[in-house]
Amino acid sequence: MLKRLAAVVGASAVVAGGLTLAATPAQAVQAGDLTSTIALSNCSASLVRYPSSVDTDRAMMLTNGHCLPTMPAAGVVIQNQSASRSGTLLSSSGSSLGTVQADKVLYATMTGTDVALYQLTDTFGSVTSKYGATALTISDTHPADGSAMYIPSSYWKQVWDCSINGFVPTLREDAWTWHDSIRYSSGCNTTHGTSGSPIVDAATKKIVGINNTGNDDGAMCTLNNPCEVAADGTTTVTKGQSYGEQTYWFTTCLGNGRVIDLNVSGCLLTKPAGSGAVSVTNPGPQSTGLNAPVNLQISASGGTAPLTYSAAGLPAGLSINASTGLITGTATTAGTSTVTVTVKDSAGKTATTSFSWTISRGDGCIPTQLLGNAGFETGSAAPWTASSGVVDNSASQAAHGGSWKAWMNGYGSTHSDNLSQTVTIPTGCKASLSFYLHIDTAESGSTQYDKLAVTVNGTALKTYSNVDAAAGYQLRTFDLSAYAGQSVTVKFAGTEDSSLQTSFVIDDTSIATS
Repeated sequence: MLKRLAAVVGASAVVAGGLTLAATPAQAVQAGDLTSTIALSNCSASLVRYPSSVDTDRAMMLTNGHCLPTMPAAGVVIQNQSASRSGTLLSSSGSSLGTVQADKVLYATMTGTDVALYQLTDTFGSVTSKYGATALTISDTHPADGSAMYIPSSYWKQVWDCSINGFVPTLREDAWTWHDSIRYSSGCNTTHGTSGSPIVDAATKKIVGINNTGNDDGAMCTLNNPCEVAADGTTTVTKGQSYGEQTYWFTTCLGNGRVIDLNVSGCLLTKPAGSGAVSVTNPGPQSTGLNAPVNLQISASGGTAPLTYSAAGLPAGLSINASTGLITGTATTAGTSTVTVTVKDSAGKTATTSFSWTISRGDGCIPTQLLGNAGFETGSAAPWTASSGVVDNSASQAAHGGSWKAWMNGYGSTHSDNLSQTVTIPTGCKASLSFYLHIDTAESGSTQYDKLAVTVNGTALKTYSNVDAAAGYQLRTFDLSAYAGQSVTVKFAGTEDSSLQTSFVIDDTSIATS
């Protein structure tokens, strides 16, 4: 952080906060493109616009929060504060195009991120007319790991050509904590005076971040020595490692007239302490192929920073970043699950949202259970078609699970009961019918007096009788894979003769696809 801050003293030494900083670094190469960068007295900056900005909007200047005349304390958020700040707008080769003047800090903080966005006195159109300069566009998407980027420093008039080497869920330096920070590739060691330099995607030429800090001497979590913080609180450092902060967060917080509104749903910028209830945006139903990579950003706003994310019911192979809400991984098991995300702020306020996530195989089969009211726990038959009195919760015959079951026959007189349901087995799926069956009888001997026929589309799977009576429930399973792509009716038909009861009790049914 302060490592990247500089103030010129003469021509050979740079001093910041009492520290003597290095001269021009050997690994930096002469600038190839300093387009629309702005040199400040102690930092670098850039002329920026949103993707939706128009020429009549006031132009903006982006730098770090720690480049403000007074660094914001941890937890402080500055909005729409009058300010007077000037900088030198540079050409692509680093020559001066003129002086731009700021009159307001639109947003600044060093909590959660480290940014300061100024409003200039000129419009975008006026800047172009006066200086022939076009503002750099702030990207509205999360940058990609491994992508090539460059960091043009207007202070040094040099460019660092680097790439992104992953993202740090939590980066800590002294009293400040930042989230989803950009880690630079090895050897990309930005130096003093590069604070506030834009991080520009090499392919799109859009700003994806802002240069922020680096570890000076290998110390742990101290000023000028940021550390990476794991989810379990473990900290690690790499001497010389440099970092930046993402800037697409600005585009998630734009209200009417392209004004920063921290109450916009999904806004990622840090809010002032105690700024209302926490809210989380439902991403809607998700569908992913088996073994496919996942990258889903959960957006939350409000509350007191920082926000912490957790998720229950994620498909196997996926996890959520507790600091950023980014769900990543590779889905390893097909099926449909209900995911519940909980967001909690530092004051203990929470918000939750739930959505379905389907992981499908290449053959199109989504493992699921097809039968409705499979355990009869609704207390009624639907969507089964059943004879009167079959769905029952009496204590005379216990359920296998829960309180309800299908009790067929058991009258001790001539009687017929039926129970059926129709479902469609998806093409490409294997399918298995299973149910728990308890047979209780007053009959004796080896003659089949009372019977239960199990059929699919009228084809017999098995017929049970009083001869099969046994204590407790028995699991029965049948392969229905041959019916893939078809509508099937599973039917249980029970018949009793004129005397001595036999009860056929069915519970916890299933047609499972795989």
